Amino acid sequence: MSRIKIYLLLALCLMLPMSKLSAQDSARLLAGVDFDTYFYNSEYSGMQIGESQTLFSSRLTPKIGLEWEEKNQLMVAIDMLSNFGQNNVAFDKVRPQIYYRFSAPKVRAHAGIFSREEMIGDYSDIFLSDSTRFYDNRVQGFMGQYIGNRAHAELSIDWCGMFSYHSREKFRILSSGRYYLDRYHKRFYAGYALQLFHYAGSEQIQGCVVDNIIINPFLGTRFNAWADFDLKLHYIQTMQRDRSVEQSMRTPRGAMLEAKISKWGVYIDEQIYFGDNLQPYYSHSKHRGFEMGYGSDLYAGERFFGTEGGIYNSTEIGYANSFFNQTVSVNAYIALQNDGYKWGTKQVVQLSVKLLKDIRLTKKK
Repeated sequence: MSRIKIYLLLALCLMLPMSKLSAQDSARLLAGVDFDTYFYNSEYSGMQIGESQTLFSSRLTPKIGLEWEEKNQLMVAIDMLSNFGQNNVAFDKVRPQIYYRFSAPKVRAHAGIFSREEMIGDYSDIFLSDSTRFYDNRVQGFMGQYIGNRAHAELSIDWCGMFSYHSREKFRILSSGRYYLDRYHKRFYAGYALQLFHYAGSEQIQGCVVDNIIINPFLGTRFNAWADFDLKLHYIQTMQRDRSVEQSMRTPRGAMLEAKISKWGVYIDEQIYFGDNLQPYYSHSKHRGFEMGYGSDLYAGERFFGTEGGIYNSTEIGYANSFFNQTVSVNAYIALQNDGYKWGTKQVVQLSVKLLKDIRLTKKK
């Protein structure tokens, strides 16, 4: 609870300059709250990879801030996570979001600690799994975005681990872009997604640096024929090296076909991956002390892209929609997954509520 008091004090400090800002006609007070509930259940018994488990959590994020000149925002939020069933603690994690946001018609920028939901890039499950997006929901650093008529692009730097006695130094650079090949209908597009992940040591772990680079160009088409179709073909090239024990890069690669069909909120999302094990250090490493691998600390993507079977197939059948002027959204699906050897299933339900109110600080004349 002491951390909550500190974050509330930060929010009050942010409100102190209001008397000066009120002299500006454009100054507004922003106050809101986000609420997210996430349920995840997997049944992977007998499969080569993947862990059967159930996760059930919620997150409450009250926020307050200032907006001026219509383009600038300075925000403070408190990110409070609760895992259901742990009745001995009120919140399992209490973390801040403190950021500056610039927003123009074609350019946006963020600096500080902000929600991963601000990202607009085409990052598939190879980069970030569903559970990672929920439980590791913050970006700590910078992000810039361009949004044009035929193209959009973004670049973010996330400093997700500080060098200390208990923590390894880690940072992730993500970039993505999309360009529509036809100007008017926007039926055909080309794009890319890119990750540079630097996974270094700590005061306890010396001489241990692992590189994890992912390059993902893609081509796609979208059209309507009774239902909405979105078809995308990916090429995935990775470059990975455990520098302390290996002299050369490992370069696992593959291809993935992604097809989504949706109508009235009901959708089928199909992913078929062919290729190498994209997570070679997940459960195996030559580094002394890490013979069991680096696990999810190194790989934030869907675990099944580490298959040794040469193929991974996932079929999601679900419903996603928004209600009440986009303030409430729900996504629920069941996924049938094959790791190249056997089939398993997972079920996911996520409900989100997002409320934001702006209050003009100046009186009308």
